[in-house]
Amino acid sequence: MSSGNLTADRRFAYALLLRRDGDAVAAAEVLSQTLELVPNWPEGRFALAETLAEAERKYDAIPAYEAYLKLDPADSMGAAVKLALLTKTTPDTLPEAYLRRLFDEYAPRFEKALIEKLKYRAPQIIRAAVDKARPEGTFARAFDLGCGTGLAGAVLRDRAHWLGGVDLSAAMIKGAEAKKIYDQLTVGDMMAALDDLDANCDLIVAADVLTYVGDLAGGFAAVRQHLAPGGLFAFTVQRHDGDGFALGAEHRFRHSLAYVEGLAARTGFDVLLLEDAVSRQEKGVDVPGLVGVLRGARA
Repeated sequence: MSSGNLTADRRFAYALLLRRDGDAVAAAEVLSQTLELVPNWPEGRFALAETLAEAERKYDAIPAYEAYLKLDPADSMGAAVKLALLTKTTPDTLPEAYLRRLFDEYAPRFEKALIEKLKYRAPQIIRAAVDKARPEGTFARAFDLGCGTGLAGAVLRDRAHWLGGVDLSAAMIKGAEAKKIYDQLTVGDMMAALDDLDANCDLIVAADVLTYVGDLAGGFAAVRQHLAPGGLFAFTVQRHDGDGFALGAEHRFRHSLAYVEGLAARTGFDVLLLEDAVSRQEKGVDVPGLVGVLRGARA
């Protein structure tokens, strides 16, 4: 994260120490001085915005985030998410560049953190739901959206003759490749990967990935398009008790039961199963969620 200016880097390091020690006001002042030396440094602009927000200077933080976005329109640091929370607006999705950076950095400790700290069990919940909806047989082609390091693939492998997966993060895909359970793995966008498939699938799963998408309409429609007749779409989401969907402070979306039901009907699915499920914890507390299994209408 060097700015390329040694003096600026030293001031930045000092500002981070002040921020770590709880003096966000002083840290913001030092960061402002730092940016006088390197005004076009994106990471510095983002750090200033974050520090202003911590200092409860909301109306200074907003233009600071906007200044960062002018330098990094792809938004690898996730400023748009922060702006949405500050302005109480709800974006349709999270920036792709932000998610890619986040999970590339998270990959080395991903499984340990999920399983040991967050008690993550979305793959097991999805497997149980799929087994309930279709107890017998093997799926000729299955595809794992947002496959990460392959936790869901490992749980579903014995029910799939062919298993593919896609993830934005190259580091996550490297972890999945090491498991040697997938027949095909792709780094990239989920919907683009579906479009590139050679044939439609009998099972498409999304374990804890739709939480990074607010408006699920495009995703549901794409999955429906690439399901074989009678194929299944199994997924988990975090549950929202209000209408539609909302972005939480943890930078994950929550979706209401009514929203998922209505969207399934509009995109041509039959709901085989849609029920409460807890697939993870946050700070030791269960996070309310839903598990769904939808069936594409038969030809």
